[in-house]
Amino acid sequence: MSKIAIISDSASAIPLTVRNRYHIFQVNDPIIFGNEVYKETVDIHNLGELVKLMKDKKMIASTSQPAPGDWEEVLNLAKASGYDSALIIPISAGISGAYQTAHAVASAYESMSDVRAWDSKFAVMGSGMQAVMAAALAEKGKTLDEILATLDILRETLDVRFVVNDISHLQRTGRLSRGAALVGGLLNIKPILSIDIQGEGKIGAVGKARKMSGSLKEIKEALNQYLTRADFPVRAFVIDGNNAKLGDKWLKDLQHDYPTVKFERGEIGAYIGVHTGDGTMGVLWGRDWETLI
Repeated sequence: MSKIAIISDSASAIPLTVRNRYHIFQVNDPIIFGNEVYKETVDIHNLGELVKLMKDKKMIASTSQPAPGDWEEVLNLAKASGYDSALIIPISAGISGAYQTAHAVASAYESMSDVRAWDSKFAVMGSGMQAVMAAALAEKGKTLDEILATLDILRETLDVRFVVNDISHLQRTGRLSRGAALVGGLLNIKPILSIDIQGEGKIGAVGKARKMSGSLKEIKEALNQYLTRADFPVRAFVIDGNNAKLGDKWLKDLQHDYPTVKFERGEIGAYIGVHTGDGTMGVLWGRDWETLI
């Protein structure tokens, strides 16, 4: 029976305890200050550290995708650890070039019997939970084809709403693909964003609110609409970008209002935080992946 390694990237923000539990390998995404390259989770551990570093350096960070050699290095590690196949699940191809590079590396890698890449069309725990489910399926002895078929089922159910304090970060890094007119030129608003899961996995504006409290109301409306159509158990993540206190508050609120939904907490890491800015909040949801294994 083939032993399949699951490989994610750090922008998927899978907690270390979860990665260890499911033996998920990780490539650490690069964050750039001028000529200096820092690796997420190695040199910069969270968004708070990134914010402090930008203040200290008086510089705005940028990002790059992992190099082909980064994926090859992790594949070699997986091979040395006894795996003979691998599935790479990076963040959305609509957000980063990581998937395209990983796909090219997977196609050319000859030291394993089968290596493939999967476009999660998501980020943070949206892509992270796809990697976790894939690892759980691999543990149960499922083939790569079976894992990919189940990933397709899960990905079709995913949705997200998140709100940024300042849309200029997404505009500056070119990650806002649609809805710019919805938020352009307006002051003191909270742009509400989503990811086009059924399309190319790009970020777009879908609404706006004056305050974070109003943003949560808009997010609840989207979740309400989703739940009226869902004929399966739902799992959701409350994610925060360097705002754990508000994240915990949102979690308590949502758990009270939606007792049938399985809620968890997550966070936006430094890499994604370069694009979303400090203080971003969001909720992502989809079918409870545990019902698919």
